[in-house]
This record gives sequence, structure tokens and C-alpha cells, in this order.
Amino acid sequence: MKKIPYQIIYEDDKIIVIYKNRDYLSIRTDDIKTRFNNIYFFLSSYLNKKKEKCYLVHRLDFETSGLMIFAKNKEICSTLVNQFENRMVRRYYEAVIKEKIDLNKEFEVVDKIDDKEAITYIKSINYINIGTALDIEIKTGRHNQIRKAISSLGYTLLGDKRYSKDVNKRMYLNAYKLEFEKNEYLNKNLFEVKPLWIKKGEN
Repeated sequence: MKKIPYQIIYEDDKIIVIYKNRDYLSIRTDDIKTRFNNIYFFLSSYLNKKKEKCYLVHRLDFETSGLMIFAKNKEICSTLVNQFENRMVRRYYEAVIKEKIDLNKEFEVVDKIDDKEAITYIKSINYINIGTALDIEIKTGRHNQIRKAISSLGYTLLGDKRYSKDVNKRMYLNAYKLEFEKNEYLNKNLFEVKPLWIKKGEN
């Protein structure tokens, strides 16, 4: 039996929050081979058994692991999508770069991706045996935004074959926290998992 590539972090009658394993698509592409091999399909199958619907709110890159939120009805989906688009959701990631840089170093990267503003905040937190762990917050959700931001700083994101040309087996990028503004649509507004590499307060 094939292992399900996600873990349920939170679920109620309005939303479901999952942790996506790395190297899985958020949703199918035009390639027919991906039709039954993506997180949206797996989650829809799970919810269909409970006679519930699944609506995609946002995506993570194929190589990126981390938290994703899905809605169970169109109204909630529209509300959450608007929050993402209006920069009302705080999204936190962690990454590891090959270079050893000073700790507590902060960067703000402002770029244009597909003619849209991309804002990324990066801070070096601690060292691990393969590099420097970074804490990252994005104000916008553009395609490959973090990977491009790290590359533009001249650093090597481990496992990023596209921009950093690094050959590590996994890409060291993980979405560990989602924080929404409190509203009547959500019973819970903060979702997080323990980071894999950053160790706050231990540097």
C-alpha cells in the first residue's frame, strides 16, 4: 500500500491543515501522470469518504515540505485566498544554505516575479553540520520566491537544483508556521510544526 504523503495537523468542519512531504506536487499539472499523484487528489479522496469537499487555497513547490491549508467549502476558500492575496497571512519557512555566515544577520529581499512584487525577510539563526539555518518570512507568495531570494543574495540553498545548482538529495526548505488574522471563519488561526533545522534561542 502506498504511503500517504501528508500528515493531518488540524481539521474541523471548515478547514483542514496538513503537512506536505517533500517531493510531491500540491496539485496536478498538465502531465497525465500527475493526475492521481498530488496532494489535492489524496486529500480530496480522504474527504470524499466523509462526504466533504476539498478546495485548494495555496500551493507549495514540489520540492518544499511544510504546512498547507485547504478549505471545505467555496466561501471559506474565497476568504482564505483573499487573505493570502492581501498579505494578511504570516508565512514562516526555514532553509539551510551551504555557506557559513554570521548569525543574526538579517536581509530584506524585494524583487519582481512575473511583474508582481515579492518581499522576503531572511535571518540566519544557527549552524548545523551542513551549513547555516535560516528563518524566513514571506509577505507575498510568488512562484519560487524564496529560492530566488536566496540565490540573489549569492548563497546556495542546499538541494535547490534550479537556482543554486546544488545536488543534495532533498531541498532544505520547509514551511513550518501559518498565522492568520483572527476572524469569524476560523476556529483556530495559528498552525505550526516543530522546525527541522532552526533552533531559536540556542545560538
